[in-house]
Amino acid sequence: MTDFQRCQSAATGSACSEKASPYRYVAIHEAGHALAYWWNGQFIDSATARTKAERRAGPLMSRNGREVDCDGMVEGSNFIAAPSVDLEYGLHLGNPLLPEMVERDLLHCYAGPVAEAQYRRAGLWLALWLGGGGDMEHARELLALLPEDQRAAAESRTIARCRELVRRYWPAVCALADLLQERGRVEGEDVVDLLCAITGESPKFRSNALADLNKRGACHG
Repeated sequence: MTDFQRCQSAATGSACSEKASPYRYVAIHEAGHALAYWWNGQFIDSATARTKAERRAGPLMSRNGREVDCDGMVEGSNFIAAPSVDLEYGLHLGNPLLPEMVERDLLHCYAGPVAEAQYRRAGLWLALWLGGGGDMEHARELLALLPEDQRAAAESRTIARCRELVRRYWPAVCALADLLQERGRVEGEDVVDLLCAITGESPKFRSNALADLNKRGACHG
């Protein structure tokens, strides 16, 4: 229903005044991040999309008490909790699961910007430039855990996989974006319930193989 139709359905002679909602592109972006967590079978604490007024009012407080100046945020459990610390102390060097863990977490980084780019019908670079600075920073920290000669290929694979992920589950992304625009903040259980209901799937921890997203996404430009 359009804003005009909502006004028409209101009481005769009344003004059209609705509660401000987050911008659609913000809700789509955060829904893309949440989709990656869900597909990986990871814990999701919450997803948040903020209005322009909320952004102006001050930073968002994360679950660990950190102030974050952003339009929205999805909080959950990553495979690599603190890439910069892990890199400094070499906690994951030699771990045979490291490449997979990095590439699964990279899905979180790029799925939001990829979803936003699809919504805008624009290039990924635009979504990253407009609101993906934090995503890019996190991606760089993760990529730094890999040998230098593997980083470019891992990033390229991830972007292709995110395009396939978003393409495959676009109705679910839109449904979650609807809920984010309605509520602003959606608890993790509600995120999972919605995505499972829309898709008919219930991913478990690492139950989806990364290679499954190579079927079509690797061919995307």
